[in-house]
Amino acid sequence: MVTRGLTPLQRARISTATVFFVFGALLATWVSRIPVIQSKLHLSNAQLGIALLGAPVGQLLAMGVTPRVVHRWSSATTARWAILATGGCTILLGLAGSLTTLTLFLVLLGFTLGTLDICMNTQAVAVERRYRRPVMSSLHGVYSVGVLVGAAFGAAAAGLGVVPVAHFAVAAGVLGLVAVIGARDLLGASADVAVDATTDSSTGGRKPRLREHPTLIAVGVVAFCSLFAEGAGDNWSGVFLHQVEHASYGLAPLGTAMIGVGMAIGRFAGDGVIARWGRAKTLFWASLVASGGIVLAVAGGSVPAALAGYAVFGLGVATIVPISFTVAGNVSGVAPAWGLSRVSTMAYVGQLASPAIIGLVAHATGLSWALAIPAMLLVVVAPLSRVARGR
Repeated sequence: MVTRGLTPLQRARISTATVFFVFGALLATWVSRIPVIQSKLHLSNAQLGIALLGAPVGQLLAMGVTPRVVHRWSSATTARWAILATGGCTILLGLAGSLTTLTLFLVLLGFTLGTLDICMNTQAVAVERRYRRPVMSSLHGVYSVGVLVGAAFGAAAAGLGVVPVAHFAVAAGVLGLVAVIGARDLLGASADVAVDATTDSSTGGRKPRLREHPTLIAVGVVAFCSLFAEGAGDNWSGVFLHQVEHASYGLAPLGTAMIGVGMAIGRFAGDGVIARWGRAKTLFWASLVASGGIVLAVAGGSVPAALAGYAVFGLGVATIVPISFTVAGNVSGVAPAWGLSRVSTMAYVGQLASPAIIGLVAHATGLSWALAIPAMLLVVVAPLSRVARGR
């Protein structure tokens, strides 16, 4: 076996990376076939937008439930079942026959993905804590690789005319098998215990309150700003390139691609940067680099400048969420799953609100001015970077 001769901690890291990969690949499997499903169900853009809200709603619902599930069955066990459930929900999406069923199935998909998100990041926090050096960023880099692989196979399936339900069934089966084999060495219940605490504050004693943990509030704001900016980039970069810079329909999608490339590079390089500079300094400069990238993209005045700017944005924003999750999972007296669920909730709110807010402001003032909003939010992250000191 590949893991023969490795230490238990190394095997745990590989298993955690496997879960990150499967998460990204399953998500991209569904996203890659959205245009086909929209056509199959004869949905207008407005109807599709309503359906797509189901996934973030499901993710937000999972934030309140998952910490209790993890406390009872552990993040490792919950993650394994969540992967299988996500695969099943993906197959259901291929069977959806109406706007109502598609929306319902997307709520279920969002719920399983939200549950898996908390569990895999709980494992990542525990692995990083045991390594005593940064590894969180590279694990998120593996997620990016999973997205690229899932999107590539999705594009191939679409090109070959494979119907979505058959594509989803094969992908769910293969990725489920990968998870069953590759995620056997996740850390046990010890991964879910609060750092520097004798009791689990997520469930033991009275119910914990977010207002009692200012560090979590601050890092939640950081995650909100980061996901708001990522949502703006993913949803509006192509529109900006086409409408403002007059890029062709073939060139416009390269904005999102450049963000993805920058993020992948930034995440795999991020652990080394964090080890050298520390999390607080990395977070400070990463936020400013990301903000500067947006400014370059919007004010550059040409397609090449915009593409370069979006690549710089991706490079800068890449480490912000991984650092946020590391801090959230290492707050004294707070169970990692509970802390991560609160920060993730704020992050998902940012991601959910971003497209609509940018659209409304763009309608009133113009798209270039609207895209100044994420640039300003990223500047706000810089003074909040002090929450990552000593973590």
